[in-house]
Amino acid sequence: MLHIFVIMADSFLDLNDLYEKLGTRLRMARIKKNETQADLGVRAGVSRQLVGRMEQGDPSVSLEKWARVSEVLGLLDTWEQVLVVPVDPFEEFDRTQQEERALTKKRVRPVKR
Repeated sequence: MLHIFVIMADSFLDLNDLYEKLGTRLRMARIKKNETQADLGVRAGVSRQLVGRMEQGDPSVSLEKWARVSEVLGLLDTWEQVLVVPVDPFEEFDRTQQEERALTKKRVRPVKR
């Protein structure tokens, strides 16, 4: 098996491990819903073989197929957490402080009649 590694700021991620984890989660969700690979494939509009490849962690499966199968299993909304940039609590605090200061600095002038 070919291993692909991504090096990121003092850590590395083995993409094959990631695909295998996704496949395992897919398999667990399918079994929990009492679906066979064939039934899931039919409902998602993909082949049984593709579902099997997904469960094995095949990296060549498109994101569209993952989304279709996830939708059938009721898991499409879980993809919203993919690639979410974590919020730095210090930056969030600074931002709210700046907003509050901006609100208090505004002068209100009476309307002349």
